[in-house]
Amino acid sequence: MRSSPVLDPMQFSVAERSALRLDGECVPLGLSDVPVGVPVGPADRAASLAAATGRHDLVVELRSAAWVHGALRRMPSPLSLAVDVGRTGRRKLRSPAPREVRFRPADLDRIGDVLVTTPLRTAFDLLRLAPGSEDVAATLIRGEGLTPPIAAALAQLFLRCPGKERAIERLAALPSQPALTR
Repeated sequence: MRSSPVLDPMQFSVAERSALRLDGECVPLGLSDVPVGVPVGPADRAASLAAATGRHDLVVELRSAAWVHGALRRMPSPLSLAVDVGRTGRRKLRSPAPREVRFRPADLDRIGDVLVTTPLRTAFDLLRLAPGSEDVAATLIRGEGLTPPIAAALAQLFLRCPGKERAIERLAALPSQPALTR
């Protein structure tokens, strides 16, 4: 297993990273930087967000999680973070407070030091909460080797989620195959 090429913001100051960018030695990735020419995957994208997630308390979700999983080319702004109230309990959060969500253990992947919603949970949440994200959700589902009807059946597991019915209808309506392009 290779170590992540992401430059740790705690080891490199903003000035040092800016100089590396100006010299053409690195490029921005998420909230950090990586050396030029290094292949970047989900572990690297997650590592670039580690400084924002704190001491493993915050969960990367929605479009930010879609970016980590590779369904979006650019990291969305602002970063979408949630607090798993089932994991940490209710406590006073810094301002502005991230969204509070109760995740099941199966809803989360630990990628390095960062908690990220799974591709299926990310797709489900996008369909529930982010109108116009159907193509991103479809990319996540296909990346998992699922068809939309199977994903819709699996989404039945998400009990007591507001907007669940709408998300399941949108999942079932997604095309089973991507559109052909030239």
